[in-house]
Amino acid sequence: MYRLFFQLLCLFTAASMTTSCGNSSSAAKAGNPDASFSCVLDGKTISGKGTDQNINAAFHLTGDDKGQIFFRLSDPDNTNEKFMFQVPGKTGATTFTNSPTYSYSGYMNADMASYTDDPVTVTITSISATRVSGTFSGKYSWQKGTGSGNAKPSVEVTDGKFDIPFSTSAQWKQLYHAE
Repeated sequence: MYRLFFQLLCLFTAASMTTSCGNSSSAAKAGNPDASFSCVLDGKTISGKGTDQNINAAFHLTGDDKGQIFFRLSDPDNTNEKFMFQVPGKTGATTFTNSPTYSYSGYMNADMASYTDDPVTVTITSISATRVSGTFSGKYSWQKGTGSGNAKPSVEVTDGKFDIPFSTSAQWKQLYHAE
């Protein structure tokens, strides 16, 4: 139910984050310097450290998505390029494929080209009351009509790793319908 909401929210929050959340690495890193992710996307290493309680932070969802967690991974210096996941809030692997009912932009590049999971596997290796960590890998397919006309038809992510806190921000929890 919230997947379309998250897709739209992530498309429109990049500009507001620039002004309301500071969008500077020093602002994001001040929140939790231990938050981090990294991966290799089509041979290029992408990584980020720190959190502003929205990016590189996880959320326990409520309502119809209770039992699920949502998180965005992004470099605080380049929040337009991001990975987005909604997975069961427990250890184990979950594989997503492009589905017209449940698909949403799993990856968005810096040119605002949206890509859907085709397939992508996320494995939660550790989850506690305050943190979640794991791995991700797979392929993303471009959603035609998004971003620039120079978008690749597909991209592959390997060696994805994340270790992030659960958000403590009441504002972001309210926005994401999270506890």
